[in-house]
Amino acid sequence: IAGVIIAGAILLKGSSTSPTGNAPTGVSIAKQIGLNVKSFDACIADGRFKNKVQADIDDGVKAGVRGTPSSFILKDGIVVGDITGAQPFEEIMQQIKEVKENTKSKVDANPRPVTSNDHILGNINAKIVIIEYSDLDCPFCKSFHNTMHRVVKESGEDVAWVYRHYPIPQLHPNAFRKAEETECAFEQKGNAGFWKYTDGL
Repeated sequence: IAGVIIAGAILLKGSSTSPTGNAPTGVSIAKQIGLNVKSFDACIADGRFKNKVQADIDDGVKAGVRGTPSSFILKDGIVVGDITGAQPFEEIMQQIKEVKENTKSKVDANPRPVTSNDHILGNINAKIVIIEYSDLDCPFCKSFHNTMHRVVKESGEDVAWVYRHYPIPQLHPNAFRKAEETECAFEQKGNAGFWKYTDGL
């Protein structure tokens, strides 16, 4: 009986965690970062960012993405390296060092050029840009997310990180919706809102 009463109370009040009890829901993150929850819910319900998420996926396919996380290193706008999977911090920093010293290498990949429409963390004018295609429910992506924060922080003005969506619904059925949620956060709070929401997930 006590269990039924507690469950009922949670349903009535709303819960700040997922059904597994270990991750915040979209609404709880939205509240934490100061979004208008009613507008946030309406944004998700009407699917206004489905095409934007799909455009990232389509671009990733054209660039040769096969899984997540999948990243490309650009130097002066040219793809000169790639990062397959959730490589450790030291490996990424070594690749960045090699890219800085070598201007001749080139990778056969052609992601769309970085623009102000992208979600960029770090110096927008950095010579080195890492474009990541990611799935918000991928455990390897979650680990790599923390690594990339460290890369940007410890690289000063030298490296920028561009985040693009690549949800894989066959593996993670909620990932596409979560990608839409981040765009709804962006709509209200700009790039800062996007990153705070994505970090929360």
